[in-house]
Amino acid sequence: MGTIKLYVILLLFFCGIFKTSTAQQHMQLAIGNYGKVHSIYLNPSLPGYSKFKWQVNLAGFWVNANNNYLSLHMPYSVYKIPNRIPPNYKTESGNPQFDKFWLREHLNGRPKHISVSSDVYGPSASVSIKSWSFGFFSQASAGIRVSKLPENLAHAIWYEFDSAQGAFSQFNATQNSGQSFMNAFNISGNSRINLGINVAKSFELDWQRQVLFGINLKKVWGLPGFYFKSDAISVNSQFQDSLIFSPGKFQLISYGEEMGNGWGSDIGISYIFNKKSFKRNGNYSKTRTEYFAKLGFSILDIGRIKYQDATYREVSLNETTGISTNTSNFNSIKQSDNYQLIADSFLRQFSNFSQYQSNINIGLPTRIMLSGDFQFRKNVFVSSIISQSLRKRSSEHNRYQNFLMVSPRYESRFFEISVPAMLEYDYRSLRIGTSLRIGPVYIGSNNLASFIYTRGFRDVDLFAGIAFGNFNAKSFKKQTKQKRKKHSTQKQNCGIF
Repeated sequence: MGTIKLYVILLLFFCGIFKTSTAQQHMQLAIGNYGKVHSIYLNPSLPGYSKFKWQVNLAGFWVNANNNYLSLHMPYSVYKIPNRIPPNYKTESGNPQFDKFWLREHLNGRPKHISVSSDVYGPSASVSIKSWSFGFFSQASAGIRVSKLPENLAHAIWYEFDSAQGAFSQFNATQNSGQSFMNAFNISGNSRINLGINVAKSFELDWQRQVLFGINLKKVWGLPGFYFKSDAISVNSQFQDSLIFSPGKFQLISYGEEMGNGWGSDIGISYIFNKKSFKRNGNYSKTRTEYFAKLGFSILDIGRIKYQDATYREVSLNETTGISTNTSNFNSIKQSDNYQLIADSFLRQFSNFSQYQSNINIGLPTRIMLSGDFQFRKNVFVSSIISQSLRKRSSEHNRYQNFLMVSPRYESRFFEISVPAMLEYDYRSLRIGTSLRIGPVYIGSNNLASFIYTRGFRDVDLFAGIAFGNFNAKSFKKQTKQKRKKHSTQKQNCGIF
């Protein structure tokens, strides 16, 4: 049997590593005081409070791949790619060699969750004018998400639906009264382009406190996507290259040959808190040079994309039905790189297959974001973020995974480093990362271990880009002097009163 070039699981594990085309962005930079442009994606009010009077982001990306089915066991560390790979792991032409046996299955009877996503950040900018901040941003996002994939089906896909390789060995007919059960599952893929504007307003309060309000408005263009879902059913493999299905329903929706259109918005509020002057005892004024705490709340990606070219393919099984997985047509399709075509071919094996056209609305990845940033020394901060999606895991809509992050950070004008600890992937996994900013260049990962320890990891995360602002430091000194002068004047007026 010919090899399937794009194994579904292999695609989901590696697509995001080697291609930049969508989830949680570089939050460590976004919450800092030198991330004026980046903070637009976290909380649209935060650009109103920044060390930069203006900032421009030339380009950047974030990419992530994670799963609980396959683990990668490489014979060398990822950081050696591409120039330090041992010669015996290169092809004759000198390119990196990959061996499928480096990927190992984890068969524990549990459903499999897989996600690949990345964001590409195009040109964007933000500028402050008095108490206002104005900006624009551009972003491209794409992602593939598998939720609750039955383990026996994942195993069959991995072994190319080839019974000679043991693809159906997990469909054990001697157990469960001669039936092998598959729980309900879904697979979705989405992609889009955003172009938006940001407006933020700062209101000065007593004791150097501030309240900031912000909003993003964006035009969204929908790119190709799909959604496949299956009811919980039982499957039996009594004969070679054949499957017998109990009653149930399958549905495949594909869309985006004609670009979709939609609108989106983000809203946010932030509070800059400082203690009252008479409570700033000891070294408070020396250590809390910016604030005691910077707190934020935002609702992101409110909106949807409308597609007018959605194709619905459905199979409703009212009785037990069998199909063959060894037909000449199905074998030729399995050798293609198009898994929507493979899914379509699978559905067409059933006699009661139906197909029709309709519109579909795909929601943006709506979520709530809570953030806090606390200063402990002149350049030392500890930030925290929690992101909670308002979309279900099984939804056909765009979705970012939930996470909780706590990150100590050292920041200055030209240098910044942070070490985030994250409970991510819908709060299922604990990860340690790092990010580094030197001048205009920033790079980081929310899973540093995957680049160092390669004897069995299941996720990869990386972001990088170039952003610059305020070419000289005079503007910083001027802003600081103005703040001190204003604060001193307030003290004198209080004394006169």
